[in-house]
Amino acid sequence: MMQRIALFNIECYSSSEAIISFIEEHHNKIAIVVTTDRYSGKHGNLLQQIITNYRRSGFEFVIYLTYNFIFYFWLIYLSQLASYITGQKRKHFTISEICHKYQIHHIKTSNINGKDVVAELKQANLDLIVIYFFDQIIKEQIIQIPKKAVINVHAALLPECKGLFPVLYSAFKNDKKFGITIHEIVDTSIDSEAILAQEKLEVDNINYSILTLDKLVNNKGIDLLTNVINNFEDFYLKRTPQMPGGSYFSFPSQSNIRSVQN
Repeated sequence: MMQRIALFNIECYSSSEAIISFIEEHHNKIAIVVTTDRYSGKHGNLLQQIITNYRRSGFEFVIYLTYNFIFYFWLIYLSQLASYITGQKRKHFTISEICHKYQIHHIKTSNINGKDVVAELKQANLDLIVIYFFDQIIKEQIIQIPKKAVINVHAALLPECKGLFPVLYSAFKNDKKFGITIHEIVDTSIDSEAILAQEKLEVDNINYSILTLDKLVNNKGIDLLTNVINNFEDFYLKRTPQMPGGSYFSFPSQSNIRSVQN
């Protein structure tokens, strides 16, 4: 029987190519795509977020976030405009446009655990929830919805670099060891549950920007995720608990950012 999947993502430059590729490949299985509405939730509006991130992490980090979450959409709109003017086929699309193309239900929310979202997920008769570059913590009421499991694609070699910005921290806290881990989610703990699959990524240029590394690592996850989904029972039965220890990181400090640059 064909699986029914819900996909959770925060739309940005780092993950968009991977996410759109995944939707294109598995559109006949995907029932719902949920993306984060970044500017209507607890983090405040755009200006408030810029000020907070500048004070906490410095100017360079604000530039990284701006390219990742703002300029990305500007580039798409410019691509749309250029296509309209020149008559040439567009190459870049939003997740919303891809969902519309395949008639996939798209929800944009700042509260993944809200009653309306939970109700729609329950009605979708889901087998799997796939979380791929997402910034909200799902609660038990969502974890219990799919028949098979909730799985998360994490852009680091767990148990190292749990938490936020795993590629950034892999660059200077894990000796530039990059990779992708697909693990199970059974509660609200962060990146700590059993691993279904893991793959290292060899980087051929150590001078890549973090933004470029983000994209490279996330793109690496698509083939691994497809393999897990297509052979889910095998991977799930062979899942292994994470090794104790590891590391967890949140928002970087200004000294963290300077470490990456040096």
